[in-house]
Amino acid sequence: MTALRHIHLRSWPWTSPPRFPTYALANAVQTELQQRLLRWKAATAAAAASSTTDPNHADVPPPTLLTFTPAPTYTLGRRQTTPLSASELARLQRPLSLRYDVGPGQCLPPADDHDGNSNSNDNIGFALAPEVTHAPRGGLATYHGPGQVVFWPVLDLRSALHRHLGVRDYACLLERTTIAALARFGVRGFTTENPGVWVRRHGESAGAVAVGKEEGEGERKKGDERKIAALGVHLRRHVTGLGVAINLGMPVSGTGDEAANPWARIVACGLGDKGVTSLAAELGGGLPSRDDDATTSSSPGPLQVTTHYGAAVAETWAREFAVRLGLDGGVERFEAGGAPSLDLDLRSLDGTDGYVTAQLVQRQEAVARMSRG
Repeated sequence: MTALRHIHLRSWPWTSPPRFPTYALANAVQTELQQRLLRWKAATAAAAASSTTDPNHADVPPPTLLTFTPAPTYTLGRRQTTPLSASELARLQRPLSLRYDVGPGQCLPPADDHDGNSNSNDNIGFALAPEVTHAPRGGLATYHGPGQVVFWPVLDLRSALHRHLGVRDYACLLERTTIAALARFGVRGFTTENPGVWVRRHGESAGAVAVGKEEGEGERKKGDERKIAALGVHLRRHVTGLGVAINLGMPVSGTGDEAANPWARIVACGLGDKGVTSLAAELGGGLPSRDDDATTSSSPGPLQVTTHYGAAVAETWAREFAVRLGLDGGVERFEAGGAPSLDLDLRSLDGTDGYVTAQLVQRQEAVARMSRG
């Protein structure tokens, strides 16, 4: 039996100040997983060509899902051919407030510090300067950060461990998995001619949603479409990279200013006429129970969305993905905190644990400083 290996890079959004893994750390883990799979494929091909050596299929790296919530990061896709000017780069890298609204009266306060002490000072906020990096995907600029969960499967599309997939089939698999996972939490997503998963308008997607065989696929609705999950993939010798990012509890497009709303600094994926939304925003700040059949809602803050419900969404997505991929062994979950503890031998990260800590600032001072640029 083959299981999906689910590696989750921990973050600590509840601590004061919060800590998040860097995008570079996640990319290094993904690269190591890809290289191990590519090395196995090369060795297997060489063994198959030899008349004296049989390929060792027992050592094949398992299909793996890497999930994480990164520190604020802007990624530029392959269509971003014009270099950013110095002023554009400085604008993207201005400190971003981690105190943001996701619903009426809800914001991002620190819950407690590293010692478990409550921090109820509403005047305190946190700030992080976003990283700006290139990604080997299509499209233009997008954002990843707190309030989001990123899903990067690393697998061989031609592996004998699961059903074979073409490039388009794989992209559809990611979208269908995301639609099914969101449906478990009361949001009805659909696909359009643009990559990713979309919702239509507040209220239409909320409530209990039955998960059909291919729920939401190809609805291609017109109107007030807003992206709730971004899609971007990269392949090398049929080995996958990148994947999906689901917005759980973060600012939405059209609200706030650049000091607190990362989407206000870019045109997400170059789609100026489309908006960005989140799970919490679509459900009006209330989220259904983790129980698949529950219809009751609570009203958690955004950190609850990111941690408690983020873990639930990640686990649900992993299960849906394993089933759709045709794996018969379920999901095996591993959690890595600080430097990954899975013997990944990431020499590129020597001297750092791959985590950044948000800066503790007075709220008024932070807003004033970021407004001045």
